[in-house]
Amino acid sequence: MRLQWLAAVVTAVATGCSQAAPTGVIAQAAAVRTGRATRLVAPAPLSDTEWSSLRGLVGLRELVLERGVVDDERVEILTTLPDLERLVLRESPLTDAGFRRLAACTKLSDLNVPQVACTAAGIRMLSTLEHLRSLRIGGPALAGIDVCVAVSELPALRTLHLIDVPIGDEGLRVLARLPGLWSLYLDGAGVSDDAWDGYFQACPHVHVHVDQAHHDRDPHRGHD
Repeated sequence: MRLQWLAAVVTAVATGCSQAAPTGVIAQAAAVRTGRATRLVAPAPLSDTEWSSLRGLVGLRELVLERGVVDDERVEILTTLPDLERLVLRESPLTDAGFRRLAACTKLSDLNVPQVACTAAGIRMLSTLEHLRSLRIGGPALAGIDVCVAVSELPALRTLHLIDVPIGDEGLRVLARLPGLWSLYLDGAGVSDDAWDGYFQACPHVHVHVDQAHHDRDPHRGHD
């Protein structure tokens, strides 16, 4: 089950990176509305009309805004998507207020927000998302043990990627207490070799990448 779920996540990410949006946003929204699609990809910022086409869109399970520049106010439209499971928001500096709104997307299972402006408090607001299994996040206000404590409150988390988030040795020790984590990706974490030794002893089952490479102490390094 674990391998199947990880394979699905990898496939979704690869698909999102390799396929361009087949048509304009409004046409894609129409395809979702008629049941011909469940996914919408926008490579450029959305116009007001395109945003309006998303409101209340039933059947949209995956939304990828590559250059969406989604602000805290625009998140309100995302909360009207009743079936949204996977959300990618690049170049979108959401603050804690935006994350408070994201918590209303109750079916969300995969959240990719690499350029946010939230703090650890914003991550903590996602703790009500019972299905959130994958989180990829980065931002200049994220650092230290508080981020890891906030992440540890996400009940269903299985995959975590912290992008240029300096958590240090203490932060890694907090992450070691996540009972359900399967995959951990850390960039710029500032963790010592001794702390990694302790982590692998405590969490031999977790698949680990550090700074875009498989950690050489990870017992799973030959299974990519």
